Amino acid sequence: MATKETTYILKHSPEGLRLFKDRDADQPYAEFGAGPVPDASILTSPRWKHWYQRKLARPWQATLLGMNVEPVSNARMALKAHAPEKYRVFKDRLDILKTLLGYEIEYLDDHVREGDGADGKYVELVEYCRYAESIGWEGLDSMREGLMLDQKPPVLQISQRQTNNVLRVLDLTFRNCVPNYFDGKGQRSATAVLKWFESQETDVGVSDKTISNWVAQCAAFGKE
Repeated sequence: MATKETTYILKHSPEGLRLFKDRDADQPYAEFGAGPVPDASILTSPRWKHWYQRKLARPWQATLLGMNVEPVSNARMALKAHAPEKYRVFKDRLDILKTLLGYEIEYLDDHVREGDGADGKYVELVEYCRYAESIGWEGLDSMREGLMLDQKPPVLQISQRQTNNVLRVLDLTFRNCVPNYFDGKGQRSATAVLKWFESQETDVGVSDKTISNWVAQCAAFGKE
């Protein structure tokens, strides 16, 4: 007697590997790699000195930090087993964060350790904390204190590579929008850019000197 083959979809989630009967299924058919329930003792307060220096975290890590929990790998399982109500809050907050990532809260683009989807992105902890406070999430006092938001919050320094990427995009924008961006000698013209902004009646919020400096830096990428 012939047997019927069944195809399943294996998906990776922050909770582990899950097997679904079809691609659009909401609930998993089974879970893989489920080990013993972690002890509640792993739910400790964050190492704020470490996270202050690290500055960045993945969404699930930032969410746990905002709840004053050190985001070790199995903290979510322990939270689910020993503090189900707190785990529900964690899931709700993580869902909101991942849904609005890139819209109401920014993520670090093109990180060397970046993964696919929202789970693989990195967010600035300072921005996460301020955003969470702005929408009324509770229990963020420890995060605010740990990141020293009222004294000396950690600042993510922009690398030269990131600066160059911004300048390249700016240069390409000027090329396609600013009349006579290149003068008769093939040089980029800051005057043309300033005139273009004036014609748009747009207040860019920076000085003419700063715009001229940007144009001069764009010229470092080569001449037309």
